Amino acid sequence: MRGTGADNVFYDGSARFQSGQIGLGIPLFYGSQKARINASKSIQKITETNYLVGLQQFNNEYQKAISQYLNLSKSVDYYEQTGLTNARLISDTANKQFANGGINYLEWVMLTNQAISLRNEYLIAVNNLNESIIQLNYFIYK
Repeated sequence: MRGTGADNVFYDGSARFQSGQIGLGIPLFYGSQKARINASKSIQKITETNYLVGLQQFNNEYQKAISQYLNLSKSVDYYEQTGLTNARLISDTANKQFANGGINYLEWVMLTNQAISLRNEYLIAVNNLNESIIQLNYFIYK
């Protein structure tokens, strides 16, 4: 070894060392390290399985939300195209017949109640459709 030492003295390449030491590290307790490695592999497999199960559940819920949206959309379309028109027709006819004396008050109330029920079902369908849209947005941005 040549160069300046820690005591700021220059050393040349002369033989000034009488001994040396070489170390060799042999693990005595390899079994514990192997057990930790195996435990880590098991934890990794469990985590991967949990991830896949969660992903499958997410996909199932997303598909269910899409199906629900499509069904509710069809329902709202029915009410907008047919149901509300029928409710208006029932109300108009009931009012005209009651005014002309063609039906009594009880029949008029029953027909009016039927028209109101159709409008109420439409509003419930629109509300459910809006909730399904919110649910789909939740899945899209999650």
